[in-house]
Amino acid sequence: MEKPGFIVKFYDKDYENKDIEELCKAPVSAISGISKADAEGLKKAFGIETVEDLATNKYVNLAQGISCLSESSGQILDWAFNSSEYKKLLRQPITAMAGVSWGDAAFLKRAFGIDNIKELAENKHVAVAQATVTLARIMQFLNAAP
Repeated sequence: MEKPGFIVKFYDKDYENKDIEELCKAPVSAISGISKADAEGLKKAFGIETVEDLATNKYVNLAQGISCLSESSGQILDWAFNSSEYKKLLRQPITAMAGVSWGDAAFLKRAFGIDNIKELAENKHVAVAQATVTLARIMQFLNAAP
């Protein structure tokens, strides 16, 4: 059986034969480039243990929301909206988000090179985790369809 390219490219060899739902529940270290030590750091700093935890983490979601708002100037929500404040916020250290300590920020810098909110929003490991969870949800939907 041919292995899906997405799994082979972005997951460690031990996970190549897992289905997409199993990957969601796999330890975050299953993603290529996240070491067991990095996974322990993510657990300690943010309570992240699984691929799904990384994909749905509140700080990741907040960073991505700020990123989206930074690109959305104009007339929205029935009033003029200026994205410049969000653009400034993207350049701030992740400690600008309530609940992220300087120690947590130092860990993200050391393990993943993340210096600011924008880099957290655009992190490749986060993108892999989110793509995996989205694909699993699509598969669940398709399998449930009559």
